[in-house]
Amino acid sequence: MSSEIVVLVFDIIIVILGVNTLLGALRMKKTGIPAAILIPKEEQAKIRNPKAFCEKMCQPTLLFGILICVYGVADLCNSFVVRMPYMDIACIACFLLVCAWYMKKLRDAKDAHM
Repeated sequence: MSSEIVVLVFDIIIVILGVNTLLGALRMKKTGIPAAILIPKEEQAKIRNPKAFCEKMCQPTLLFGILICVYGVADLCNSFVVRMPYMDIACIACFLLVCAWYMKKLRDAKDAHM
């Protein structure tokens, strides 16, 4: 299996994860029930105020989903359309920073509502 196919599969998985995160955020906003991607179903009963948790995490989750999709599409474009050597490093660095930011937001929300 060539490295280009591995990159393609990885980028497609990233875009699917981003879309799933966006749908989870929209579902959270509509229903007031935390998305299973954020809180496993077994732990959702431990949340004291699910509606407040959803309100606090909806916007960061939407932003996280959008940025994940942008990363996936940018990496696909960089790999198969326009090759810019330092773009990979910049994209990965931004992706990791966004993941760290989102994990902090999620941890803070869990600490406040669990």
